[in-house]
Amino acid sequence: MNKYLLFILFTLIGTYSIAQSSCERNLNEARADYSNGNLYAIPGKLTDCLNDGFSKTEKIAALRLLTLTYININQQEKARNTFIKLLNIKTDYQAQENVDPAELYSLYRKIDTDIKYFIGVTFGFNLNRIRPTLIRSSNPYGNHQPKYSTKLSNPQVGIQFLYPLNKSWWVGGELQYQNHKYQYEEIRFEPSLEGNDPSEENIEPSTMTEYEGNNNGVNLNLQIRYIKDYYQWKPFIEVGTTGRFNFSYELLNYVNDFSETVNDENIDGANILEYRSKFNYAVNINLGTMIKVGENYSEIKFGVSNYFLNHLNDAGVDYAENNSALGGMIIKEDNHENLVFQISLTFNIPFFDFK
Repeated sequence: MNKYLLFILFTLIGTYSIAQSSCERNLNEARADYSNGNLYAIPGKLTDCLNDGFSKTEKIAALRLLTLTYININQQEKARNTFIKLLNIKTDYQAQENVDPAELYSLYRKIDTDIKYFIGVTFGFNLNRIRPTLIRSSNPYGNHQPKYSTKLSNPQVGIQFLYPLNKSWWVGGELQYQNHKYQYEEIRFEPSLEGNDPSEENIEPSTMTEYEGNNNGVNLNLQIRYIKDYYQWKPFIEVGTTGRFNFSYELLNYVNDFSETVNDENIDGANILEYRSKFNYAVNINLGTMIKVGENYSEIKFGVSNYFLNHLNDAGVDYAENNSALGGMIIKEDNHENLVFQISLTFNIPFFDFK
């Protein structure tokens, strides 16, 4: 049985090699015919191999030769259709003035080769800067110093759609999963037990609360982009708005040692979404460039988004007046806005309608 399979395999390989060799010979003969002015012999030598036999490079060369042939035998519609087939195979093909024959360049100029839209896949990271907005109530157990630190997010991923209005102005939309993180630390300072002097010299660090804020959500970004088109690269600046839906809001690795209210407390994680707004919005600005990679475009951009809505909802504001973030301490998490710095990489595929 294996002998028969090997025989069939070698037969197929041999048949393909013969066909490939035959088509390569046909292309060389068609080139010679074009040079010698024997134009009417060319289509018959190339048509069969265009369907099956040419490699991609050979097919592009054959379609170019066939386009020139049809132009010179005054079959303009066939020339146009043949050249459009070439463009569909190699979407970034460009006929160049003073390099390609004038009749080919003239035909190229008459065909719509503009990009109609892009669809892309994005990937990136962000840093989330917290801006507290809630005035904290008095702490009867001593002074406190809260500190919010930025943390690198989990990867953010999404899909992007870009629509060129003209060479300079594009509009776009992006649906993206985005994670926001930050580190919270709070040190409380209490009067020293030695003496009754309330001066600063007798106030010392006493206890600490710390945790990691972790917010997961989906963003809908709407942008308008101004772009300079240099073909190989396209630098741009864009501004836009973001609508965000939060589907989880967690406090992770929670540690508290505030002895006035609880014993040492360690909590791996708690979802407090019931006290947080599910919706938020932002304005953003981004700088970046698109870079041509083959027939597609990669993109890198840096940006900042300012989220305006406070994170606490009405229930969370009421809760924060009398309770801590997790209900066990006197220290509360502040209400806050976000300033998010982000970097993203996108792979964009252009789509055309050659006609």
